[in-house]
Amino acid sequence: MYTDFDIYAYLVSHHDMVFFDDEADVAVDQMNELLHYIHQFSEEDDSLGVLEEVVRRTLFDWIENSDLLGLDSDEMQAYIMEQLADARQQDSDDDE
Repeated sequence: MYTDFDIYAYLVSHHDMVFFDDEADVAVDQMNELLHYIHQFSEEDDSLGVLEEVVRRTLFDWIENSDLLGLDSDEMQAYIMEQLADARQQDSDDDE
């Protein structure tokens, strides 16, 4: 359940984002904001696996696509809500 999800275990630091070079500070702030959105938009029946999958996807996407650094807060929230919906659907499909 989402109550077992500790967002603080996933927060990143400047050291984690060195591959963003001059954009590292922005990347750290945005990634941590995204991680907080995962927690904020999680639902009581979300499994820990679903939430961890969204964290994994988000970290991967941000590392692989530096264009995502240009998103504003509303766009980041929409991104997380989309990722949560997709992970929930995948989890539901796996249960069938």
